[in-house]
Amino acid sequence: FSFHINCGSSKSVTIGSRTFDGDDGVNGGATFFVSSQGNWALSSTGTIMDNNDDTDVYTVSNSSILSMPNPELYMVARISPLSLKYYGLCLWNGPYTVKLYFAEIEITDDKNCSSLGNRIFDVYIQ
Repeated sequence: FSFHINCGSSKSVTIGSRTFDGDDGVNGGATFFVSSQGNWALSSTGTIMDNNDDTDVYTVSNSSILSMPNPELYMVARISPLSLKYYGLCLWNGPYTVKLYFAEIEITDDKNCSSLGNRIFDVYIQ
């Protein structure tokens, strides 16, 4: 059993035999979303009240050229002001291999790391 998620993207991407499902249908401060195949879901909580933007779209897009394999996986990212959780649904007990792929798409040539906040990851697998 496996599933792959292209977090924040409006489209699915197939690389080799793996299809990374897009999760672009997710918007709003408090959201629960189940994938079209029903094998994964996500929940997102929180809203940014002081950004003068009422769209509640929590994605960030890459504006630089990436020189890594499969750059289409790193063009958009999902963000959340409080909590963002992805769930694998109907998984059997047993060992699994979990791979997380990240790329820096916020800091571009016109920015440096001191201009942005920290990235905090709390990965919990139960």
